[in-house]
Amino acid sequence: MPLSPARLQDLLDTLTRQCGVPGASLAVWAGDTLAEAATGVCNLETQVPVTPQTLFQIGSITKLYTSTLCLQLVEEGKLALDVPVRATLPDFRVKDEAVAAEVTLRDLLAHRSGIEGDYFKDAGRGEDRVEKFVGLMAALGQVHGRGEMFSYCNTGFVAAGRMIEVADGRIWDKAVRARIAKPLATPAFSTLPEQAMRYRTAIGHLGQPGKLFVTPIVYLAQSNAPVGSTPMAMARDVVAFARMLMAGGAAADGTRLLSPESVAAMQTANIVCPRRMNIDAIGLAAFMWDWDGDGKYEVFGHDGSTIGQAAWLRYHPASRTAFCLLTNGGNGKAMADSLIREVFTEAAGIAPPELPPVDEAFIADPARYEGRYANTMETIEVTVEEGRLVATSHPAPDYAVIAGGAKRVPLQAVDAELFLGTAPGMTLPQTYHFLGSDTADRARWLHQGARAHKRV
Repeated sequence: MPLSPARLQDLLDTLTRQCGVPGASLAVWAGDTLAEAATGVCNLETQVPVTPQTLFQIGSITKLYTSTLCLQLVEEGKLALDVPVRATLPDFRVKDEAVAAEVTLRDLLAHRSGIEGDYFKDAGRGEDRVEKFVGLMAALGQVHGRGEMFSYCNTGFVAAGRMIEVADGRIWDKAVRARIAKPLATPAFSTLPEQAMRYRTAIGHLGQPGKLFVTPIVYLAQSNAPVGSTPMAMARDVVAFARMLMAGGAAADGTRLLSPESVAAMQTANIVCPRRMNIDAIGLAAFMWDWDGDGKYEVFGHDGSTIGQAAWLRYHPASRTAFCLLTNGGNGKAMADSLIREVFTEAAGIAPPELPPVDEAFIADPARYEGRYANTMETIEVTVEEGRLVATSHPAPDYAVIAGGAKRVPLQAVDAELFLGTAPGMTLPQTYHFLGSDTADRARWLHQGARAHKRV
C-alpha cells in the first residue's frame, strides 16, 4: 500500500530539517497513484519556497535519457551497440589508440571503457559544443583496460551524445526534447538555462549542513549535457520517465518511446560492480540492484549530482513503484536513504540491504594499502595510523570549488578488500574497495564513489 501524501509530506519535512537540506521535491508513483511533496526553499538567500512544480538539476539521471535516445536509434538502424564507436565517429580519439579503435557504444553506456571519466572542460555554448568536447577527449588516458572492470565514466556519455547527434541529425538538446520530453508530456524538462527560466528553479548549495552557501557556479559545462550537466526537471517529470520504462517503453497515453526488448536490454547487466558497493550492476546506463538477495536484479534507477544539487531515481517494475527525490544541498544522501527505505517497504515490500558489519579486529598491512591513487578528478592518499587506514582526498584544481578542499576520512574494515568511511558533514558511510594486485602485492586500484582510482 502506498504512503499517503500527508505521510510523505511529513517525512520530507522531518528529514529535510534533520539532514540540513535547504529544499527538496519528492514524487512517488505506486500502483496507479502519483503522490507529491515539497519542502524548504529554492535558494537560502531569496527564501523562495519549493513547490512540486520547482525544477531541480537532475544530474546523471540524464544518462538514462541518453541511453534511451541511443536505443531508439539502434531500433531505427542508425546506431549499433556492439560495433566500434568509430563507425559513427571516424575521428574519435583517446590516448590509447587500441581503445579508440575498438571501444563500442555498449562499453560507453555500461561504464566499462576504462577511459578517464571526469573531465569537464568547457567546449563553449555553440551548437557544436558536444562535438568540440569529443575532440578534447584525445587527451584522456585509461584508468583501467577496456572491459577490465567498472568505473563511472562521464566522458563516455558525451561521446554517446555526439553519436546521437550524428545519427539523429539534431543536437543532443533538441533530440532529447523531441524524442523524450515531448512524447512524455513533460514540457518543463529543460536542458538550457533560458528554458528553465520559464519555471521556478532551485539553486545548488555547497558546504556542510548548518554552514551552507549558494554555489558561485550554477551549471557545469553545457557541452556535458548528455552526461547531466544542465538538465532540470520536476520530480514528477522523472517519475513519468520511469513509468514509461516500467510500462515496457510506452508513455502514459500509449505513445511508444522504446520497444519492450530495448527496455529489457537497458535493464540487463553488462558488468557487475565491486562487491557490496552502492550499485550492484550496470545495464545500459541503468543502475541495477538485487535488494532481496535472490540473485536477480529487480530495482533500477540512477543517482545524480551536480554543483550543490543531488537527485535519486529508483523504480521497481514488479510493484509498479517509482521514486524520485530532488535536493539542493546538505546531507541529501542520508535523506534519500531513509525515504527510499520507507517508501519501498510500504509500497513494494522491499528495501535496500543494510551495510555489512565492520571487523574491529582487522589490522591493515601498510604494504598493501598505503600510497596514492588518482584519476582526473582527485588524488586519494592512503595512510595507516595505528593499524587503521585513513583516506585523504585532494581534489584536482578544476574541482576544488565543488569539492570544498581536502577531506580526511578514517576507514573501518569489513574485510581485506572492503572498507567503510564517512565523509565530514555526512552521516552515511561510503565504500572503499582495494582491488587487484601488482607485482609487489599492493592494491592496483582504490574504487571509491563509483570510480576507480589507479595507484600512482
